[in-house]
Amino acid sequence: MQTARLNPISNPTLKAQVASTIREAIFSGKIGLGEPLRELHLARELGVSQASIREGLHELEVAGLVVRTPNVGTRVTTLSSDEIRDRLHVRVALEVIAAVAASKSAQEADFANLEQLLANLSGAIKRNAYYEASQADLQFHRYIWNTSGNKILARTLDQIATPLFAFTSILRSKGVHDLKRVMHSHDPIVAALRSGDPEEIREVLQGHIEDSYDPFLNSGFEDCHSFAESLKVKRMSSRPSRSGAASRKPSRKNA
Repeated sequence: MQTARLNPISNPTLKAQVASTIREAIFSGKIGLGEPLRELHLARELGVSQASIREGLHELEVAGLVVRTPNVGTRVTTLSSDEIRDRLHVRVALEVIAAVAASKSAQEADFANLEQLLANLSGAIKRNAYYEASQADLQFHRYIWNTSGNKILARTLDQIATPLFAFTSILRSKGVHDLKRVMHSHDPIVAALRSGDPEEIREVLQGHIEDSYDPFLNSGFEDCHSFAESLKVKRMSSRPSRSGAASRKPSRKNA
């Protein structure tokens, strides 16, 4: 019998709860990249109607986290190396525009809010809470996008970047990223925003964004699903076997 990966939802009328629960499972790696999402199975697992699942999946589709194909079904988004490069290229260009605009309108209260979001990120990293860390990371960048004052720009960045954040969350859970480095890599962004220098903002953001995906882009894998699976296999093979661990225990005679 398959072990339940999702917690039942108490209020089946809220599609946001369905979307949030599935989103958390994707970011945490409980539901894998490219994995099929069957409405009937999800409805039973979460204790809601298929209509609620369908609405929740639509919300995730808008966010770019799932792909729905007519007469085929819904799968978690998996990106090829070319697609990630394309998304990164667009994200860097748009996020620089948003950040430059944000630097012109940001008040001291906005910088205080950014510092609080970084404190949330730091706390999640210290707890090894990968999902919470990825959400705090995303909220930090969203705050900058929204501070730009351009709602269309912020919405477009959200759609482009959310699948990328899901992928980096999975990489972090598998130990690909140094979490302390992730935490401190955001400080230069705040400093660049305070400076208001468009060139400094562009340089800092481009380095910050692209560095997160170098392990995958330099791996030779064609898509992020294959790369994530290779990390899973590598992690499992590095664990000592039970028999191996037992053989290293001292015998009673020598103890």
